[in-house]
Amino acid sequence: MKPIQITLISFLILAFAKAYTAQAQQDFKAKATYIAFTKFDMPEDSTMTKKAESDPIVKAMMDQLKKGSKQEYTLEFTRTESSYDKVKELATPGGPANGISISFSASGGVGSTIYKNIEENSYIKQGNIMGKDFVIEDELPTYEWQLLSETKKIGQYTCFKAIYVPVEEELEEEIEQEDDEVNSSITSMVIDYDPTITAWYTPDIPVSNGPGEYHGLPGLIVEVQQQETTILLKEIVLNPEEKLDLKKPRSGKKINQEDFDKLQKKKSDEMMERRGNGSGFIIQTIGG
Repeated sequence: MKPIQITLISFLILAFAKAYTAQAQQDFKAKATYIAFTKFDMPEDSTMTKKAESDPIVKAMMDQLKKGSKQEYTLEFTRTESSYDKVKELATPGGPANGISISFSASGGVGSTIYKNIEENSYIKQGNIMGKDFVIEDELPTYEWQLLSETKKIGQYTCFKAIYVPVEEELEEEIEQEDDEVNSSITSMVIDYDPTITAWYTPDIPVSNGPGEYHGLPGLIVEVQQQETTILLKEIVLNPEEKLDLKKPRSGKKINQEDFDKLQKKKSDEMMERRGNGSGFIIQTIGG
C-alpha cells in the first residue's frame, strides 16, 4: 500500500474516533440520588444544655440537633450541565419529641434547587427571603482542591480523596452569613468546626460535577463533608432511557449572589429587631 493511502486511512480513522468520542460525550447523561445528613455535636457544659433541664422546648431542640436531619436530592447531569433538586423530606429519626417538631437547614449549598453549567462556569439557584422568591445567577465558586492518594470504595466505585481549605477571607464571609442566619445562643451550642471540605470522587464517572454547588474534580463527587453536613451518593443510573429534566429556576426576581446575601442580612436584622432575637430554627407543636 502506498504511503499516501496509509496516511489517508489513518486520517479517516482518527476523524471517526474523534467524531465518535464527541458524540459519546454529547449523549452521556445520568441521574443520581444523594442523601444529605446534618447533625450537630453539642458541648455538654453549654448554657443551653443546662437550660434544657427545665425548658421542654429547648430540650426538644437539643435532642433534635443531636439526632440530625435527612434530606434526599436528585442530581441529573450531562458532561456540561446539571440540575440538583430536593426530592422529599425524610422522616426525622425517632419522630417529634414531646409533640414538638424542630426543622433546620443544612449547610453546603444543598437547601435549594440549583442549575449548573460547568462549561460556562455559572449557576442559577432558587432563593427565598421571607416568602419572596429570587433567582440567583452568578459564577460557580472556585474550589482549590488538593488531590490526595487516599482511596476508599463507595458502592461499586473506587473513590479518591480531595480536600479544600477556605482562605481566611472566605471563612470571615461564611461566619458573617452564619451569624445572620443563626442566633448566637444557638451557635454557641455547637462545637467549633473544622472549615476543611472533604470530598471523595470517582474517575470511573469522568464528569467534573457533584451535589449542590460542589464541582471541579476529575470525576463525579460521590461523597462530600462540610461542617456539620455529609452528602452521600445513594444510587446512580447511567444513561437512563427517560429524558433528563435539567431545571433552571425561573420563579422570582433575578439577582446575583452578593446582592442576595446583602438583602438577606438586611431582612434578617430587621426581623431580629422586631422580635428581639432570632433562632434560625422553626419550632412548632404537633397536635394539641
